[in-house]
Amino acid sequence: MERIIILKNTDTGQALTLPVTPSSYPMTAGRAVERLDMAQTGQIALPGLKELFTGTLEFMLPALAYPFLTAGAVADPQHYIEQLTAWSADANVCRYIVTGTDINAPVLLGPLEYGEADGTNDVNCKLPLYEYRYLDEVQVEKVTQNTGRAVEATSQPQTAGSYTVVKGDSLWAICKKFYGDGSLAYKLATANDIKNPNLIYPGQVLTLPDKNALAGYAATPAPVVSGASSASSKSGDKPSGLSTPIELTDRLDPQAAARAQAAVDERVAKAEARAAIGLNVGLSAQAAVQAALSGRS
Repeated sequence: MERIIILKNTDTGQALTLPVTPSSYPMTAGRAVERLDMAQTGQIALPGLKELFTGTLEFMLPALAYPFLTAGAVADPQHYIEQLTAWSADANVCRYIVTGTDINAPVLLGPLEYGEADGTNDVNCKLPLYEYRYLDEVQVEKVTQNTGRAVEATSQPQTAGSYTVVKGDSLWAICKKFYGDGSLAYKLATANDIKNPNLIYPGQVLTLPDKNALAGYAATPAPVVSGASSASSKSGDKPSGLSTPIELTDRLDPQAAARAQAAVDERVAKAEARAAIGLNVGLSAQAAVQAALSGRS
């Protein structure tokens, strides 16, 4: 079977068939082998990267219409020379095709070497071929500048807001969280018309004024629980009397908790002297909550 060698420009789609099939054609395939010298061992061979084909195609460009020319050949060497040198200069990727074989490889054309060897005006050519490897599109990860560490949000709101009480909350803890100062609990109680800073319940919505505005409120004093240590207040710790009886009120719905608070507030309002409030207030709070639980069951 007669071989035909074709060079097809992949950019323009134009194909150029060699007018005379050369007696041989170049091609290599496979993987490169790396040879290393190992101390005390000698040479070893390791598999390398895929080998890219490099070869030189040698052919003739006829000046006469010989009977052995391929179909459609042009008996004009300059016709082929101009085309091949232009593709080489423009770095066009061409398909190197040998019919009747599996050779169909993308190549770049090197500089065409050509000249006449006799007086026939036929031109002998040497054309270097370099296999071209298409680079897969690489998804480049967008590089962003390093950012500094996130700054903790200030615990002091600049504008008024609100907060919904959850299990385990106390006014002291809420003020510590949002204002950075637990002692503002007494003023927050005033801002929310809470007569007993000791008693808040889950689901209760508190208004959180601006810290500067909150500072202008009068403080609502907490009931003094009998046996409470005054030393804790002097040391700056959270007063023992400012914890919410959440272990009981979290079992109540908001309406029942509100009734319990109202009962305690009523007891406090009726007390004739702060010195007399101590134990009575603590017992009243417990009794009011227990009564609300009993009423719900």
